[in-house]
Amino acid sequence: MSEKRVIEILKSCDALLEGHFRYTSGRHGKQYFEKIRIVQEPRFVDELGRMMAAKMDDIRENIDLVCAPAYGAVVFGFATALHMGRNFAFLQRDSEARMSVRSGFSDIVRGSRILLIEDVCTTGGSIVESIDTLISAGAEIVQIGLIVDRTAGKLKLKSPYRSLLSVEAVSWDVEECPLCREGIPITVPGSSGKRG
Repeated sequence: MSEKRVIEILKSCDALLEGHFRYTSGRHGKQYFEKIRIVQEPRFVDELGRMMAAKMDDIRENIDLVCAPAYGAVVFGFATALHMGRNFAFLQRDSEARMSVRSGFSDIVRGSRILLIEDVCTTGGSIVESIDTLISAGAEIVQIGLIVDRTAGKLKLKSPYRSLLSVEAVSWDVEECPLCREGIPITVPGSSGKRG
């Protein structure tokens, strides 16, 4: 299980892009992980899920349920749950764009010890939202698993986390973006539906 293999997967399906991007957080950067390209290849989703399950092997007995926020992380959370032999539930945004436990999962979330899976983390905003939602629903977050941590381990969260790939990805507020100052056209990749 190595970061090198994760990079190989990302490159082999053109999921690692270079340019000028506006992230879901609103910040700008020159690197983007196009996770939808990984999702198109189930064998890679399965492999990443197996890698994540192996990374959590020492805490497997402390996990009752694997959860992930919709939409991007759902397949990775599902694959991880499958390889861990655990049940799976997901979160989604409601009509007011607030993160919530998906209808039908409240009973299995309440009282569960959870492994929360997220695909790509840039600022941690969606993860914090997911943690708060799950705690409000009566769950305990034992661990967070990230496919890609773009903060190189600098996240400050209420729960511990591990990642398959940790990279230092520089990003800027709009006012400070050197790519904007250079007039480089911006790309706005897929959105999670988060308002901001």
